[in-house]
Amino acid sequence: MRKHLTLIVGFLAIFGLSSCTKEYYDIVPNQTFVYTIQPNQWDWDEGVSNQIYYDINLPELTDYYVDQGVVSVAISVDSEVSYNILPATIAGTSYSVNYTTGFVTIYAEDPIFDPDFEVPIPDRTITVKVTLSDSDFIP
Repeated sequence: MRKHLTLIVGFLAIFGLSSCTKEYYDIVPNQTFVYTIQPNQWDWDEGVSNQIYYDINLPELTDYYVDQGVVSVAISVDSEVSYNILPATIAGTSYSVNYTTGFVTIYAEDPIFDPDFEVPIPDRTITVKVTLSDSDFIP
């Protein structure tokens, strides 16, 4: 009797494990966009010397991502050898990001916000990687 019970439990365990299914996505759960910022593409706000910015037009950044998705931004200052996730301070300049529907803005600023300090425009191309991820929003 014990032998039959062991066989039945073993069969049920194998049957239960083999009935697991894999989940396949109809859409890719993440989208990544890569941009480059040339030194001459940074902008200044009038009267502000301690901050420069660069706007990225990103129509794929919909209300969904602003309201409940995930937006991650990373930059590379070494030709994509490595990336720093924003916010980050690199070579004495603080980089941060702000986003809204359709736009991402990268800021480079003085990390101590000294109004008398003029942020140097980066002298090299900066690569920006923006990743949009779906998320289950639980209020």
